[in-house]
Amino acid sequence: MTLIPLRVLLVDDDGNIRKLLSLGLTELGCEVESADGVSEARRKLELGFDLVITDVRLGAGNGLELLAAKPRHGEAPLFVVMTAYASFDNAVEAVKRGAFDYLAKPFTAAQLEHVIAKVRTVVELKRENRRLRAGSGRPDFFAGMLSPAVLRLEEFVRKVSPVDETLLLVGESGTGKTELARVIHARSARAAGPFVTVFCSTLAEGVLESELFGHARGSFTGAVAERAGKFETARGGTLFLDEIGELSSSAQARLLRFLQEKVVERVGSNQAIPVDTRIIAATNRNLPEAVAEGRFREDLYYRLNILECSLVALRHRREDIPVLASRFLEEAALSRGRVRTPRLGPEAMERLCAYSWPGNLRELRNICERLVLLCEKDLISVEDLPETLSAPSAAPIVEGGLRSLEEVEREQIRAVLEAEPNQERAAQILGITTVTLWRKRKHYGLP
Repeated sequence: MTLIPLRVLLVDDDGNIRKLLSLGLTELGCEVESADGVSEARRKLELGFDLVITDVRLGAGNGLELLAAKPRHGEAPLFVVMTAYASFDNAVEAVKRGAFDYLAKPFTAAQLEHVIAKVRTVVELKRENRRLRAGSGRPDFFAGMLSPAVLRLEEFVRKVSPVDETLLLVGESGTGKTELARVIHARSARAAGPFVTVFCSTLAEGVLESELFGHARGSFTGAVAERAGKFETARGGTLFLDEIGELSSSAQARLLRFLQEKVVERVGSNQAIPVDTRIIAATNRNLPEAVAEGRFREDLYYRLNILECSLVALRHRREDIPVLASRFLEEAALSRGRVRTPRLGPEAMERLCAYSWPGNLRELRNICERLVLLCEKDLISVEDLPETLSAPSAAPIVEGGLRSLEEVEREQIRAVLEAEPNQERAAQILGITTVTLWRKRKHYGLP
Protein backbone atom coordinates (compact mmCIF):
# COMPACT_ATOMS: atom_id res chain seq x y z
CA MET A 1 0.00 0.00 0.00
CA THR A 2 1.38 3.42 -0.98
CA LEU A 3 1.60 5.83 1.92
CA ILE A 4 0.46 9.38 1.36
CA PRO A 5 3.31 11.87 1.81
CA LEU A 6 3.16 13.97 4.97
CA ARG A 7 4.62 17.45 5.13
CA VAL A 8 6.23 17.82 8.58
CA LEU A 9 7.75 20.80 10.38
CA LEU A 10 10.21 19.63 13.05
CA VAL A 11 10.99 22.17 15.80
CA ASP A 12 13.87 21.54 18.23
CA ASP A 13 16.78 23.69 19.44
CA ASP A 14 19.16 20.72 19.38
CA GLY A 15 20.72 20.32 15.93
CA ASN A 16 21.68 16.67 16.46
CA ILE A 17 18.12 15.75 17.46
CA ARG A 18 16.76 17.59 14.42
CA LYS A 19 19.12 15.65 12.14
CA LEU A 20 18.34 12.27 13.72
CA LEU A 21 14.57 12.79 13.73
CA SER A 22 14.60 14.14 10.16
CA LEU A 23 16.21 10.88 8.99
CA GLY A 24 13.64 8.81 10.87
CA LEU A 25 10.70 10.83 9.55
CA THR A 26 12.02 10.65 5.99
CA GLU A 27 12.13 6.85 6.24
CA LEU A 28 8.47 6.96 7.29
CA GLY A 29 7.53 8.77 4.08
CA CYS A 30 7.58 12.35 5.38
CA GLU A 31 8.91 15.52 3.76
CA VAL A 32 10.66 17.36 6.57
CA GLU A 33 11.44 21.03 7.19
CA SER A 34 13.11 22.01 10.45
CA ALA A 35 13.25 25.06 12.72
CA ASP A 36 15.37 25.77 15.77
CA GLY A 37 12.90 27.92 17.69
CA VAL A 38 9.46 29.49 17.94
CA SER A 39 10.21 32.50 15.73
CA GLU A 40 11.56 30.48 12.82
CA ALA A 41 8.72 27.95 13.19
CA ARG A 42 6.10 30.72 13.00
CA ARG A 43 7.62 31.96 9.73
CA LYS A 44 7.79 28.50 8.20
CA LEU A 45 4.21 27.64 9.13
CA GLU A 46 3.13 29.72 6.12
CA LEU A 47 4.73 27.12 3.83
CA GLY A 48 1.93 24.69 4.70
CA PHE A 49 2.31 21.49 6.77
CA ASP A 50 0.24 18.47 7.75
CA LEU A 51 2.05 18.05 11.05
CA VAL A 52 4.24 20.04 13.43
CA ILE A 53 6.43 18.09 15.88
CA THR A 54 7.83 20.44 18.49
CA ASP A 55 9.85 20.21 21.66
CA VAL A 56 8.37 22.00 24.67
CA ARG A 57 11.59 23.62 25.81
CA LEU A 58 13.15 25.66 23.01
CA GLY A 59 15.85 27.72 24.69
CA ALA A 60 14.07 30.84 25.90
CA GLY A 61 10.88 29.82 24.08
CA ASN A 62 8.10 27.35 24.74
CA GLY A 63 6.90 25.00 21.99
CA LEU A 64 3.35 25.11 23.38
CA GLU A 65 3.12 28.69 22.08
CA LEU A 66 3.01 27.29 18.55
CA LEU A 67 -0.28 25.50 19.24
CA ALA A 68 -2.09 28.83 18.92
CA ALA A 69 -0.28 29.80 15.70
CA LYS A 70 -2.41 29.50 12.56
CA PRO A 71 -1.17 29.91 8.97
CA ARG A 72 -2.82 32.72 6.99
CA HIS A 73 -3.55 30.33 4.13
CA GLY A 74 -4.72 26.74 4.22
CA GLU A 75 -5.67 24.46 7.10
CA ALA A 76 -3.95 24.42 10.47
CA PRO A 77 -1.59 21.43 10.93
CA LEU A 78 -1.81 18.76 13.61
CA PHE A 79 0.62 19.13 16.50
CA VAL A 80 2.65 16.50 18.33
CA VAL A 81 4.55 17.72 21.39
CA MET A 82 7.73 16.06 22.67
CA THR A 83 9.42 16.69 25.96
CA ALA A 84 12.23 15.25 28.05
CA TYR A 85 10.36 16.41 31.16
CA ALA A 86 7.45 14.06 30.71
CA SER A 87 4.71 14.14 33.23
CA PHE A 88 0.97 13.71 33.26
CA ASP A 89 0.58 17.47 33.73
CA ASN A 90 2.65 18.20 30.61
CA ALA A 91 0.52 15.84 28.52
CA VAL A 92 -2.74 17.30 29.83
CA GLU A 93 -1.56 20.87 29.19
CA ALA A 94 -0.52 20.00 25.62
CA VAL A 95 -3.88 18.36 24.84
CA LYS A 96 -5.80 21.26 26.40
CA ARG A 97 -4.00 23.64 24.05
CA GLY A 98 -4.92 21.53 21.03
CA ALA A 99 -2.08 19.01 20.59
CA PHE A 100 -3.02 15.84 18.68
CA ASP A 101 -0.56 13.67 20.66
CA TYR A 102 2.69 13.82 22.61
CA LEU A 103 5.98 11.89 22.75
CA ALA A 104 8.03 11.55 25.92
CA LYS A 105 11.79 11.70 25.36
CA PRO A 106 13.55 9.39 24.95
CA PHE A 107 11.14 7.59 22.60
CA THR A 108 11.75 4.65 20.30
CA ALA A 109 11.50 4.43 16.52
CA ALA A 110 8.41 2.22 16.99
CA GLN A 111 6.71 4.90 19.13
CA LEU A 112 7.43 7.54 16.50
CA GLU A 113 6.11 5.27 13.74
CA HIS A 114 2.92 4.65 15.74
CA VAL A 115 2.25 8.39 16.14
CA ILE A 116 2.95 9.09 12.46
CA ALA A 117 0.54 6.31 11.47
CA LYS A 118 -2.22 7.93 13.56
CA VAL A 119 -1.49 11.32 12.02
CA ARG A 120 -1.51 9.86 8.51
CA THR A 121 -4.95 8.33 9.12
CA VAL A 122 -6.39 11.69 10.15
CA VAL A 123 -4.75 13.53 7.26
CA GLU A 124 -6.05 10.93 4.77
CA LEU A 125 -9.58 11.44 6.10
CA LYS A 126 -9.26 15.22 5.83
CA ARG A 127 -8.00 15.00 2.26
CA GLU A 128 -10.73 12.56 1.25
CA ASN A 129 -13.35 14.84 2.79
CA ARG A 130 -12.03 17.75 0.73
CA ARG A 131 -12.10 15.58 -2.42
CA LEU A 132 -15.72 14.63 -1.79
CA ARG A 133 -16.71 18.26 -1.21
CA ALA A 134 -14.88 19.28 -4.36
CA GLY A 135 -16.48 16.64 -6.59
CA SER A 136 -20.13 16.73 -5.54
CA GLY A 137 -22.56 19.61 -5.23
CA ARG A 138 -20.87 20.59 -2.02
CA PRO A 139 -22.77 22.73 0.48
CA ASP A 140 -19.88 25.21 0.56
CA PHE A 141 -20.39 26.09 -3.14
CA PHE A 142 -20.95 29.74 -2.17
CA ALA A 143 -18.39 29.87 0.65
CA GLY A 144 -16.22 32.97 0.64
CA MET A 145 -17.88 34.61 -2.37
CA LEU A 146 -19.43 37.99 -1.59
CA SER A 147 -20.32 39.53 -4.94
CA PRO A 148 -23.90 40.86 -5.11
CA ALA A 149 -24.67 38.46 -7.97
CA VAL A 150 -23.62 35.41 -5.95
CA LEU A 151 -25.43 36.59 -2.82
CA ARG A 152 -28.63 36.90 -4.88
CA LEU A 153 -28.01 33.47 -6.36
CA GLU A 154 -27.49 31.92 -2.94
CA GLU A 155 -30.77 33.39 -1.70
CA PHE A 156 -32.55 32.07 -4.79
CA VAL A 157 -31.12 28.58 -4.29
CA ARG A 158 -32.16 28.63 -0.64
CA LYS A 159 -35.76 29.28 -1.71
CA VAL A 160 -36.04 26.90 -4.67
CA SER A 161 -34.13 23.86 -3.37
CA PRO A 162 -36.90 22.59 -1.04
CA VAL A 163 -39.71 22.94 -3.61
CA ASP A 164 -40.26 20.31 -6.29
CA GLU A 165 -40.88 22.51 -9.31
CA THR A 166 -39.06 22.43 -12.65
CA LEU A 167 -36.13 24.84 -12.74
CA LEU A 168 -34.42 26.54 -15.69
CA LEU A 169 -30.79 27.70 -15.36
CA VAL A 170 -29.64 30.23 -17.93
CA GLY A 171 -26.23 31.75 -18.50
CA GLU A 172 -23.14 31.72 -20.66
CA SER A 173 -21.20 28.53 -21.24
CA GLY A 174 -18.93 27.67 -18.33
CA THR A 175 -20.73 29.71 -15.65
CA GLY A 176 -21.31 26.66 -13.43
CA LYS A 177 -24.82 25.54 -14.32
CA THR A 178 -24.05 21.84 -13.82
CA GLU A 179 -22.44 22.39 -10.44
CA LEU A 180 -25.30 24.63 -9.32
CA ALA A 181 -27.81 21.95 -10.33
CA ARG A 182 -25.93 19.50 -8.10
CA VAL A 183 -26.10 21.96 -5.20
CA ILE A 184 -29.86 22.37 -5.63
CA HIS A 185 -30.30 18.59 -5.74
CA ALA A 186 -28.11 18.12 -2.66
CA ARG A 187 -30.20 20.63 -0.69
CA SER A 188 -33.55 19.22 -1.79
CA ALA A 189 -35.76 16.50 -0.33
CA ARG A 190 -34.51 14.32 -3.22
CA ALA A 191 -30.88 14.41 -2.07
CA ALA A 192 -30.87 10.68 -1.28
CA GLY A 193 -32.06 9.92 -4.83
CA PRO A 194 -29.96 9.85 -8.01
CA PHE A 195 -28.65 12.91 -9.82
CA VAL A 196 -28.53 12.10 -13.54
CA THR A 197 -27.03 14.39 -16.19
CA VAL A 198 -27.75 14.40 -19.91
CA PHE A 199 -25.80 16.69 -22.25
CA CYS A 200 -28.37 17.24 -24.98
CA SER A 201 -25.89 18.78 -27.41
CA THR A 202 -23.59 15.74 -27.55
CA LEU A 203 -26.08 13.13 -28.79
CA ALA A 204 -27.64 12.67 -32.23
CA GLU A 205 -31.41 13.13 -32.45
CA GLY A 206 -32.42 9.45 -32.55
CA VAL A 207 -29.89 8.48 -29.90
CA LEU A 208 -30.96 11.34 -27.61
CA GLU A 209 -34.61 10.28 -27.54
CA SER A 210 -33.65 6.69 -26.74
CA GLU A 211 -31.20 7.92 -24.09
CA LEU A 212 -33.82 10.11 -22.43
CA PHE A 213 -36.98 8.04 -22.71
CA GLY A 214 -35.69 4.51 -23.27
CA HIS A 215 -36.81 2.17 -26.03
CA ALA A 216 -38.82 -0.98 -26.58
CA ARG A 217 -37.31 -4.16 -27.98
CA GLY A 218 -37.20 -4.06 -31.79
CA SER A 219 -38.08 -0.35 -31.99
CA PHE A 220 -35.06 0.23 -34.25
CA THR A 221 -32.09 -1.66 -35.65
CA GLY A 222 -29.90 -2.79 -32.78
CA ALA A 223 -32.65 -2.54 -30.11
CA VAL A 224 -32.34 -6.20 -29.11
CA ALA A 225 -33.81 -5.61 -25.64
CA GLU A 226 -36.00 -3.04 -23.96
CA ARG A 227 -34.12 -0.31 -22.13
CA ALA A 228 -35.06 2.27 -19.51
CA GLY A 229 -34.14 5.88 -20.25
CA LYS A 230 -32.66 8.58 -18.06
CA PHE A 231 -36.08 9.75 -16.87
CA GLU A 232 -36.61 6.34 -15.26
CA THR A 233 -33.01 6.08 -14.08
CA ALA A 234 -33.46 9.36 -12.19
CA ARG A 235 -36.71 8.21 -10.53
CA GLY A 236 -36.93 9.68 -7.03
CA GLY A 237 -34.13 12.13 -7.79
CA THR A 238 -33.20 14.84 -10.27
CA LEU A 239 -32.63 14.76 -14.03
CA PHE A 240 -30.40 17.59 -15.25
CA LEU A 241 -30.87 18.39 -18.94
CA ASP A 242 -27.94 20.52 -20.05
CA GLU A 243 -28.28 22.59 -23.27
CA ILE A 244 -32.03 22.02 -23.40
CA GLY A 245 -32.20 24.32 -26.44
CA GLU A 246 -30.65 21.55 -28.56
CA LEU A 247 -33.63 19.17 -28.22
CA SER A 248 -35.34 18.11 -31.44
CA SER A 249 -39.02 18.98 -31.94
CA SER A 250 -39.96 15.34 -31.27
CA ALA A 251 -37.98 15.24 -28.01
CA GLN A 252 -39.49 18.60 -27.02
CA ALA A 253 -43.01 17.13 -27.44
CA ARG A 254 -42.09 14.10 -25.30
CA LEU A 255 -40.58 16.31 -22.61
CA LEU A 256 -43.66 18.54 -22.58
CA ARG A 257 -45.89 15.52 -21.99
CA PHE A 258 -43.72 14.41 -19.10
CA LEU A 259 -43.88 17.85 -17.48
CA GLN A 260 -47.67 17.89 -17.85
CA GLU A 261 -48.51 14.31 -16.92
CA LYS A 262 -45.36 12.91 -15.21
CA VAL A 263 -45.30 9.91 -17.57
CA VAL A 264 -42.86 8.79 -20.27
CA GLU A 265 -43.28 6.54 -23.28
CA ARG A 266 -40.29 4.54 -24.47
CA VAL A 267 -39.41 4.85 -28.15
CA GLY A 268 -41.44 2.25 -30.05
CA SER A 269 -43.95 1.75 -27.23
CA ASN A 270 -47.37 3.22 -26.40
CA GLN A 271 -47.22 2.28 -22.73
CA ALA A 272 -47.25 5.31 -20.41
CA ILE A 273 -44.84 4.81 -17.49
CA PRO A 274 -45.36 7.02 -14.40
CA VAL A 275 -42.06 8.53 -13.25
CA ASP A 276 -41.36 10.72 -10.21
CA THR A 277 -38.38 12.80 -11.35
CA ARG A 278 -37.58 16.50 -10.91
CA ILE A 279 -36.30 18.30 -13.98
CA ILE A 280 -33.58 20.95 -13.89
CA ALA A 281 -32.81 22.28 -17.36
CA ALA A 282 -30.02 24.60 -18.48
CA THR A 283 -29.11 26.55 -21.57
CA ASN A 284 -26.70 29.17 -22.86
CA ARG A 285 -29.13 29.95 -25.69
CA ASN A 286 -31.71 32.75 -25.83
CA LEU A 287 -34.83 30.60 -25.55
CA PRO A 288 -37.32 33.49 -26.06
CA GLU A 289 -35.53 34.22 -29.33
CA ALA A 290 -35.66 30.53 -30.29
CA VAL A 291 -39.39 30.55 -29.51
CA ALA A 292 -39.90 33.64 -31.68
CA GLU A 293 -38.04 31.93 -34.55
CA GLY A 294 -40.01 28.69 -34.19
CA ARG A 295 -37.03 26.59 -33.07
CA PHE A 296 -38.35 25.94 -29.55
CA ARG A 297 -41.89 25.21 -28.41
CA GLU A 298 -43.50 28.13 -26.65
CA ASP A 299 -45.62 25.88 -24.40
CA LEU A 300 -42.52 23.92 -23.37
CA TYR A 301 -40.60 27.11 -22.63
CA TYR A 302 -43.29 28.30 -20.22
CA ARG A 303 -43.45 24.89 -18.55
CA LEU A 304 -39.68 24.94 -18.03
CA ASN A 305 -39.62 28.57 -16.99
CA ILE A 306 -41.68 28.21 -13.80
CA LEU A 307 -38.52 29.06 -11.86
CA GLU A 308 -35.67 30.69 -13.78
CA CYS A 309 -32.21 31.25 -12.36
CA SER A 310 -29.65 33.43 -14.13
CA LEU A 311 -25.94 32.74 -13.63
CA VAL A 312 -23.72 35.78 -14.00
CA ALA A 313 -20.58 35.74 -16.14
CA LEU A 314 -17.30 35.77 -14.21
CA ARG A 315 -16.25 39.13 -15.70
CA HIS A 316 -19.21 40.74 -13.89
CA ARG A 317 -18.20 39.40 -10.47
CA ARG A 318 -14.42 39.78 -10.38
CA GLU A 319 -14.38 40.03 -6.57
CA ASP A 320 -15.06 36.27 -6.47
CA ILE A 321 -12.01 35.35 -8.57
CA PRO A 322 -9.48 35.09 -5.67
CA VAL A 323 -11.78 32.70 -3.78
CA LEU A 324 -12.50 30.58 -6.85
CA ALA A 325 -8.86 30.47 -7.95
CA SER A 326 -7.70 29.29 -4.52
CA ARG A 327 -10.45 26.66 -4.47
CA PHE A 328 -9.61 25.34 -7.95
CA LEU A 329 -5.87 25.23 -7.15
CA GLU A 330 -6.58 23.18 -4.03
CA GLU A 331 -8.87 20.79 -5.91
CA ALA A 332 -6.25 20.29 -8.63
CA ALA A 333 -3.47 19.75 -6.08
CA LEU A 334 -5.56 17.19 -4.16
CA SER A 335 -6.55 15.26 -7.27
CA ARG A 336 -2.90 14.93 -8.29
CA GLY A 337 -1.57 14.02 -4.85
CA ARG A 338 0.46 17.19 -4.51
CA VAL A 339 1.51 17.73 -0.89
CA ARG A 340 1.16 21.53 -0.89
CA THR A 341 -1.21 23.70 -2.82
CA PRO A 342 0.63 26.45 -4.75
CA ARG A 343 -0.51 30.02 -4.03
CA LEU A 344 -0.88 32.93 -6.43
CA GLY A 345 1.46 35.84 -5.87
CA PRO A 346 -0.09 39.34 -5.64
CA GLU A 347 0.76 40.34 -9.23
CA ALA A 348 -0.41 37.00 -10.64
CA MET A 349 -3.69 37.33 -8.76
CA GLU A 350 -4.06 40.87 -10.10
CA ARG A 351 -3.71 39.55 -13.66
CA LEU A 352 -6.38 36.92 -13.04
CA CYS A 353 -8.77 39.53 -11.68
CA ALA A 354 -8.19 41.84 -14.66
CA TYR A 355 -8.75 39.16 -17.32
CA SER A 356 -12.13 39.05 -19.12
CA TRP A 357 -12.65 35.24 -18.76
CA PRO A 358 -14.65 34.46 -21.91
CA GLY A 359 -14.73 30.81 -20.78
CA ASN A 360 -15.95 31.75 -17.30
CA LEU A 361 -15.45 29.26 -14.44
CA ARG A 362 -14.50 26.45 -16.80
CA GLU A 363 -11.60 28.50 -18.18
CA LEU A 364 -10.45 29.53 -14.70
CA ARG A 365 -10.56 25.92 -13.48
CA ASN A 366 -8.57 24.71 -16.51
CA ILE A 367 -5.89 27.36 -16.00
CA CYS A 368 -5.57 26.45 -12.30
CA GLU A 369 -5.15 22.77 -13.23
CA ARG A 370 -2.47 23.75 -15.73
CA LEU A 371 -0.64 25.80 -13.08
CA VAL A 372 -0.64 22.88 -10.63
CA LEU A 373 0.73 20.57 -13.34
CA LEU A 374 3.46 22.84 -14.70
CA CYS A 375 4.46 25.09 -11.79
CA GLU A 376 6.64 23.27 -9.28
CA LYS A 377 7.03 26.32 -7.03
CA ASP A 378 4.83 27.06 -4.01
CA LEU A 379 4.27 30.66 -5.12
CA ILE A 380 2.91 31.27 -8.63
CA SER A 381 4.33 34.36 -10.34
CA VAL A 382 3.23 36.25 -13.45
CA GLU A 383 5.86 34.38 -15.47
CA ASP A 384 4.10 31.08 -14.69
CA LEU A 385 0.79 32.23 -16.18
CA PRO A 386 -0.23 31.28 -19.73
CA GLU A 387 0.35 33.89 -22.44
CA THR A 388 -3.28 35.06 -22.41
CA LEU A 389 -2.80 36.14 -18.80
CA SER A 390 0.92 36.98 -18.56
CA ALA A 391 0.53 40.12 -20.68
CA PRO A 392 -0.96 43.21 -19.01
CA SER A 393 -4.72 43.32 -19.36
CA ALA A 394 -6.16 45.19 -22.29
CA ALA A 395 -9.39 45.83 -20.39
CA PRO A 396 -10.45 49.47 -20.43
CA ILE A 397 -9.57 51.48 -17.36
CA VAL A 398 -11.98 54.15 -16.18
CA GLU A 399 -10.32 57.22 -14.71
CA GLY A 400 -11.35 60.56 -13.31
CA GLY A 401 -14.72 59.31 -12.10
CA LEU A 402 -15.98 58.80 -15.69
CA ARG A 403 -17.93 55.66 -16.54
CA SER A 404 -17.87 53.44 -19.59
CA LEU A 405 -20.86 53.26 -21.93
CA GLU A 406 -21.43 49.67 -20.79
CA GLU A 407 -21.64 50.76 -17.15
CA VAL A 408 -24.09 53.53 -18.00
CA GLU A 409 -26.30 51.12 -19.95
CA ARG A 410 -26.25 48.56 -17.15
CA GLU A 411 -27.27 51.12 -14.53
CA GLN A 412 -30.03 52.53 -16.75
CA ILE A 413 -31.51 49.07 -17.33
CA ARG A 414 -31.27 48.30 -13.60
CA ALA A 415 -33.05 51.57 -12.72
CA VAL A 416 -35.87 50.97 -15.22
CA LEU A 417 -36.38 47.38 -14.02
CA GLU A 418 -36.54 48.50 -10.40
CA ALA A 419 -39.17 51.13 -11.30
CA GLU A 420 -41.09 48.89 -13.74
CA PRO A 421 -40.91 45.11 -13.07
CA ASN A 422 -43.11 44.31 -16.06
CA GLN A 423 -40.68 43.23 -18.79
CA GLU A 424 -42.75 44.43 -21.76
CA ARG A 425 -43.30 47.91 -20.31
CA ALA A 426 -39.65 48.11 -19.21
CA ALA A 427 -38.55 47.26 -22.77
CA GLN A 428 -40.86 49.96 -24.16
CA ILE A 429 -39.38 52.56 -21.79
CA LEU A 430 -35.84 51.58 -22.87
CA GLY A 431 -36.80 51.56 -26.55
CA ILE A 432 -35.76 47.94 -27.15
CA THR A 433 -37.55 44.62 -27.72
CA THR A 434 -38.28 42.19 -24.89
CA VAL A 435 -35.84 39.72 -26.46
CA THR A 436 -33.07 42.35 -26.44
CA LEU A 437 -33.93 43.20 -22.84
CA TRP A 438 -33.70 39.51 -21.92
CA ARG A 439 -30.28 39.26 -23.56
CA LYS A 440 -28.97 42.39 -21.85
CA ARG A 441 -30.25 41.24 -18.44
CA LYS A 442 -28.30 38.02 -18.85
CA HIS A 443 -25.22 39.87 -20.08
CA TYR A 444 -25.19 42.27 -17.14
CA GLY A 445 -26.32 39.76 -14.53
CA LEU A 446 -29.50 41.65 -13.71
CA PRO A 447 -32.41 39.84 -12.03
